[in-house]
Amino acid sequence: MKRILIIILTGIVIASCTNDLSELNVNPNQPGTGASTDLAPLLTYLERHTFAESRYNTWRGNLIFGSRFGDQWSFGFSGTWFGNAAGFGYNAGWTDAAWDDPYSKVPATLKSLIDGTSEGASAENPAVNAVARIISGFFFQRMTDQFGSIPYTEAGTGIPTPAFESQQAIYSAIMTDLGDAIEVLKNAGPTHDYAGQDIVYNGDVSKWIKAANTLRLRMALRSKDAPGNISDQVIAAAMAEGEFLSDAEDIFQVSRDYKNADVLFNGYSDIWHTFAGCCGPAAQWVLSNTLVDKLKADNDPRLFVYAQPIEGGTEGVVDDYVGSVVASNADYSNAVTFDSFSKPNARVYSEGEDVLPSIIMTPAEAELLQAEVALDNGNMALAATHFQNGIRASMVQWEVPTADIDAYLAATTLSTDAATAFDQIAIQRWLAAYTYGYEVWSIARRMKVAEQLGFEEKPFTEGGVYGNSAGGAENVLPKRLKYATNTVNLNSQGVAQGNEFNGGPDMMTTKVWWDVD
Repeated sequence: MKRILIIILTGIVIASCTNDLSELNVNPNQPGTGASTDLAPLLTYLERHTFAESRYNTWRGNLIFGSRFGDQWSFGFSGTWFGNAAGFGYNAGWTDAAWDDPYSKVPATLKSLIDGTSEGASAENPAVNAVARIISGFFFQRMTDQFGSIPYTEAGTGIPTPAFESQQAIYSAIMTDLGDAIEVLKNAGPTHDYAGQDIVYNGDVSKWIKAANTLRLRMALRSKDAPGNISDQVIAAAMAEGEFLSDAEDIFQVSRDYKNADVLFNGYSDIWHTFAGCCGPAAQWVLSNTLVDKLKADNDPRLFVYAQPIEGGTEGVVDDYVGSVVASNADYSNAVTFDSFSKPNARVYSEGEDVLPSIIMTPAEAELLQAEVALDNGNMALAATHFQNGIRASMVQWEVPTADIDAYLAATTLSTDAATAFDQIAIQRWLAAYTYGYEVWSIARRMKVAEQLGFEEKPFTEGGVYGNSAGGAENVLPKRLKYATNTVNLNSQGVAQGNEFNGGPDMMTTKVWWDVD
C-alpha cells in the first residue's frame, strides 16, 4: 500500500508540474530537462520576458533607472514615492531587480531554445536557432550596457557561479553571432517554423534580418572608439548587407494589452493605474525639463505627442508644456505639484485600446545610425539625407501631422562641421528613443548628450534643486549599475572578475568599456 501511495503521489506531483510548465514544455531554469521537440512556446516566453518585461522591472530598469538617468522622465513633484534623487543614490532592491529578474527568466530559456534547435538536436531548426541568437544579442547587449562585465557564455547553464566576461569580449561575440544568424536566415524561407509563437515579427525572416543588422550596427558604432574593438569590420559588413529597419512595419516592438491579467502585457499602464486609487500620483511620472525645454527650443512638434499640457493648459500651446527636474531634492519636489508638469502621452499608460507597445528598435534609429556612418566616411550629403529620414521616421511613428513634419525638416539641416553634425545626430537619437529608457541612457553616455544638454553633473549644493546622490552616482550621470546583492554574496570570484574587466570598483561611477572620453 505504501508503494502504491508513493506512485500515486508521484503521479500527482508530475501532473501538477506538467500543468505549471504547459506554456513552456521545458523548465527554463533547468536546461535539458523535460526536453521536447515542441520548443515553440519557448520563443513566446523569451520575447515576452526580453522585450516586454514584467511591471517589476519595467518600473525599475526602464523607468526609475533608464528614462531618468537619460533625463527624459522625472519624479520631481510632491507626493511621489521616488523623490530626492531616488535611484541616483544607490538602492540595493532596485538594482537587484534590474539584474535578478532578467537573469532568472531569460538566459536558461535562451540556452534551451538555442541548444534544442541546433544542428543534430531533436528539434533542429536553423532559422529558429538564428532568431533565438538574435534575441540573445538584444538581451545581453542591454544587460552589459547596464552593468559592464557580466556572465555571458556560462549564463543559463546551471553553473552556480558563472564566469564574468569583459564587455569587449561580449560585444565581439554578439556582433559575430548576429552576422552568422543573418547568413542563416538569408538561406531560409520567407517565414520560420515558429511563426505563430513569434510575437515580434510573426515569423517574417526578412524583418529578423533587418533587426539583426540594425542591432549589430548599433553595437559597432557604440563601441567604435573603445580600445581593441572589431567595430570597423562589423560596420563594413552591416553596410554591405544593406538591410535595416526601414518602415513602420519593421518597428521592433511587442504589443501590450491592458486587459490581459498577465502583468507582462500591462506595462506602464499597470504601474500608472494600480497605485493611483490608494496613493494618487505616488507611482506616476512626468516629462523632464531637459526634454521639454529641448523640444521647445527647436520648435519640435514631437512636444505635442510625447507630452500632455499641464492640468488646465491647452493642447498645442507651447507655454502650457512644462517639465520637472530629474533627481531633484525634497525641498524642490515638495514645493511643486504633479499637475504643474506635463504627463507623458496618454498612450504610454492608458487603459484604452491604443496602448503604446514596448518599443525596442525603430526605423528612425536605423536611419540615424546610417547618418553617423556616412558622417564618419565624410559623405555629408548622404549623412544629411539619413539625418532627415531619421527625424521623419520618428515623427511618423508618433503620428505627427505631415505638414508639421515638413515644416520642421525645412528648418532643420545637418551642419557641414563634422563635430557639430555628430552632436545633432546624437540629440536626434536621444529624442527618437523616447520611452525605451535603456537606450536613452546608453545614448546619453556614449554620444555625450548629457554634456550637450547640461545634465552630466547634478551638483548637490546647499539651496540647490538636486538631491544628494553621494554613495551612489556621486552627483553625476550614473555610468553603470552595481551588481545584485545575491550575486555579490554568492559569486564573489565572478564579481571580482567583473570589477577587473570594468577597470574599477563595483560602483555607479565606474564607466563601461565603450564609454570613453
